Amino acid sequence: MSEQPPARRMIKDVQTLKVFTHPLRISLLRMLHAGGPATASMLAKRVDATPALVSYHVRTLAGHGFVVEDPEHAEDGRERWWKVVEDLTFSFGDFAEDRVGRDLSASIARVLGSQSEDRYRRFLDEMQAWGAEWAGAAFSGAPTLRLTAAELRELAGAIQDLVDGYRDRETPGAEHVEIYYRGFPYRL
Repeated sequence: MSEQPPARRMIKDVQTLKVFTHPLRISLLRMLHAGGPATASMLAKRVDATPALVSYHVRTLAGHGFVVEDPEHAEDGRERWWKVVEDLTFSFGDFAEDRVGRDLSASIARVLGSQSEDRYRRFLDEMQAWGAEWAGAAFSGAPTLRLTAAELRELAGAIQDLVDGYRDRETPGAEHVEIYYRGFPYRL
């Protein structure tokens, strides 16, 4: 039986948003979300950092309730296992009137985008090792649409509903798959 999926938490205040100003915290949260419970030492090996540094950042995430200790995995009192308790998201609109929040949310989005691009480049570099089935299933696109702000919001909701329909499946042969999509206005 699989565990309950994390609840979705909308970050709406600048102080909470500041927790994610460090790219390592974003990476650690993603690893715990995708890979399940882990210790700081296990995470440190994955990010090539010291266990003490990783432990500091995990405790910072825990201090804001983004991760919690997972005593079910601990075999003795010395190991501290951590797990994700919430799926985090934020809206640029919640920070549109706050210069600090606006700058922070844009900075965090840049880090998220950069990390996603790194993972995508790694897939492209390793595509042959994934095999024809995965290479044929992978996709990317950049359609240009003419939409109003309300239509863009509607599209975002429809995409989120579609993605949510695929969450928490336990299909044999499944791998972690990242879906990264963006919708934003631009002028020629």
